[in-house]
Amino acid sequence: MIFREATYRILYRDIDSMGYLYYGRYLALFELGRVEWMREGGVRYRDVEQQEGLMLPVTQAHCRYRAPLRYDDLARIRTRVAAWSATTLRFAHEVLSSDDGRLCATGEVELGCMDAAERRPARLPERLRTVLDDLAPESKGRKRS
Repeated sequence: MIFREATYRILYRDIDSMGYLYYGRYLALFELGRVEWMREGGVRYRDVEQQEGLMLPVTQAHCRYRAPLRYDDLARIRTRVAAWSATTLRFAHEVLSSDDGRLCATGEVELGCMDAAERRPARLPERLRTVLDDLAPESKGRKRS
């Protein structure tokens, strides 16, 4: 199970009227985590769209909030592949405070693969499947937990 990490400094624009990270911004942190996971594996999302003609739309998202983040906190986003198949990919995420290590949120985001021109389901691109075979072989074919 390969975790990749990304960091993000909480900006003033990210907080709600209570001074906490706005709940919807956690999904943006998850996006940062999965895009960086793919990039570090050698697959850029932009290339999947432009070179492969494929899109990876979100089909499901779940977030469990555990502790707040505030303005100027540094968030650490830990991302791993939870499951994948020929046409879907599910990432698991943990958001932690870099200041004290507390767990702030957990969640999962599932992506489906779609042919951009036809707007129909498609297989994940070969080079992404190769990365998944190398870095997350134990997650292949796993059902939703």
